[in-house]
Amino acid sequence: MARLARKSPLTPGPSHARGEGKKLPSELTSESAPRRLDPWEKDYLGIIRPNDPFLRERGGDLDIYLDLIKDGKIRFCLQKRIGVMVSSPWSVAPVNDGDTESAERLTALLGKFPFDRLWADLAETVLLAGFGVVEIVWGIVDGAVIPIAMPVRRQSRFVFKDVEGGAPELRLLVEDSMIEGIELPDKKFIVHRINPRDDNPYGTGLGLQLYWPVFFKRKSTAAWSKFSDRFGTPTPWGRYPNGADKRDKATLADALQSFSHDGFIMTPEGALIELLETAGSAATNVHETLRRAMNDEIAAVLLGQDERGESGGALAAASKERVGGLLTQVQSDADLIAETLNRTLIAWLCEFNGINPCTVYRLIKEEDDLKAMAETDAIIAGMGFTLSEEAVRAKYGEGWSASSPSPLAGEVDIEEPATATFAEATPTADPAQAEIDRALAAIPDAALDAAMQPIIAAITAAIEASESYEEALDKATAALPDIPLDRLADLLLNAMFGAETFGRLTE
Repeated sequence: MARLARKSPLTPGPSHARGEGKKLPSELTSESAPRRLDPWEKDYLGIIRPNDPFLRERGGDLDIYLDLIKDGKIRFCLQKRIGVMVSSPWSVAPVNDGDTESAERLTALLGKFPFDRLWADLAETVLLAGFGVVEIVWGIVDGAVIPIAMPVRRQSRFVFKDVEGGAPELRLLVEDSMIEGIELPDKKFIVHRINPRDDNPYGTGLGLQLYWPVFFKRKSTAAWSKFSDRFGTPTPWGRYPNGADKRDKATLADALQSFSHDGFIMTPEGALIELLETAGSAATNVHETLRRAMNDEIAAVLLGQDERGESGGALAAASKERVGGLLTQVQSDADLIAETLNRTLIAWLCEFNGINPCTVYRLIKEEDDLKAMAETDAIIAGMGFTLSEEAVRAKYGEGWSASSPSPLAGEVDIEEPATATFAEATPTADPAQAEIDRALAAIPDAALDAAMQPIIAAITAAIEASESYEEALDKATAALPDIPLDRLADLLLNAMFGAETFGRLTE
């Protein structure tokens, strides 16, 4: 049985259709479940705690995550991920369509300070800790207000305080206020965060997933070092007689110590020492295997790469999949940073310098293979298609012009090669080859045309029914078994028989 639903306050009526009297109810314009009403959140003096479960266990010390940068694998993966983003060009777009003058003015301003460095700093600080803070020191250069310094500040120096009816406020911890902190001036600090949960302004970085791989990697490296020290270098073993006194034992100890400063063994004569080892070769490479597995885990978190042996495809396909996964992650990083910059630095620059609102963005894509593109264009041009000058410049850059006919322009002139003339005719070096040439020349053109006509017709039909070079090649190959080659084979066989017979007679 159908039941009538209660009418929504947003249900359009006659007045709404005319755009009159629009008013939203208060429950729709305010938060009904703000973080401050969470019964499990007990803030002291309004200071918000990070909601990262691992940091809560360790007292909220962000330096735990910042220490991960000491790991070489993490540093390498971070540089690769950030490098892909920074190497991609940024662009400026006006908020108002057609306002190219504002976009050009802002582009010129962004070129006056290290704008790419700001992107890299925000990405690096956020990926591990979850949020990053950059202070802007403003100055006037050539009559324009621009940043003259952008120092990255340590995250542990800042806290967020809950504000009634507003967003959490960033506070700076100083010696006189180590709990609540002090207020910060407006338009001075850029705060970028990732994965904020339940209105928690600290965000959650990748340090949560990277801490344990680095922890186990460091433990396995230390154990591997001890293992190599113990079993990689022979340990001196001295035996003293059963009736030896302290003086004899000291003499033996001095002798053993002269061989090795890392340690030695002394036992009475006849004492037996055994080292229990796990059978097989696993005992010698278990630490290396664990270390490699942790490196694979780090690469999977930071670069989106599957562990070795898990890609499940050919080498080229797996490589392309890894590149695609990395580009997707980097594009996500760039979009989030652009959103933060457009809300802060870009808006402030436009306001200070009287520029209409603009936005910045980065488009992350794989670099084009110009050689492969040129080969593809040449193949398509050979099929009769034309590539315009505008398309050439769009694909290969400016500076190109069709000064002479080329295959890419679809104008291919095949001229007969000029016949060289000499003062004296050069005789054919091989009489047999000359006879073969005469035998082939004796075949009537009409006979060759009749033999080749079915082949040409079949290939032409395959090409005309195809939409791409690859499809045409497949169809032409598939058509070969149905082409009547008997007449052509007879003609070639007769020519070869005549040439072979002439060759034997002239030996």
